[in-house]
Amino acid sequence: MLQDTNWIKAGRLYAGARPVGALFPLESAMDEIGRAARDIAFCEAAEAIALNRISALKEMIAACEAEIMLQDDDVAAELQSASESLREELASFEGTLPLELDFHADQRDQAVVRIIAAQKRLRGFIARTDQDVELFDPALTREEAVTLAEAALARAPEEIVLSARAEARARVAGAPIPMPEGEGYHFTQPEGWTAWLATRLAASAGVTLRRAGAR
Repeated sequence: MLQDTNWIKAGRLYAGARPVGALFPLESAMDEIGRAARDIAFCEAAEAIALNRISALKEMIAACEAEIMLQDDDVAAELQSASESLREELASFEGTLPLELDFHADQRDQAVVRIIAAQKRLRGFIARTDQDVELFDPALTREEAVTLAEAALARAPEEIVLSARAEARARVAGAPIPMPEGEGYHFTQPEGWTAWLATRLAASAGVTLRRAGAR
């Protein structure tokens, strides 16, 4: 009876049950890196905002106290009252700041762990050549998929953290966002890894077309 059975690999069986629009494992690992990097950028932005808020309150208090010496009694009394209110607000923010920083540090550490795990999966994909095509989009060749995985491994977790931090600080300051390596997209941008992937594929296709035209 068993000789008449049509066997099918487990990977293919589960691939057939993949929901429409679900990511392939290779895409999922890249997506996880992008999500973790954006979480890091969010933590960095939140920290920058909290520190800027405290700096702004200190500047307002200093401005009030400097102005008190120049005004008459009525205005000086109002400025003194405003200064005291600002000091209370400052004390409240400074009191909760350590907890806020610790929370964001924990979130950042968890995101780094996710990046490390995702990059480990990508390294495993590159190292093994006997894997099913269901691990990546069948529109890609394995060579193309490996190239994308290698690109996603180009930066270490520490470098991704530094990039996310630089981007977050630029966004908070309203400054131009620094682009790593001169690329149009990178993991921490809102466009996400799909736009980053699209630019990679477009660049690769352009090189292929130019080579074909040169023959």
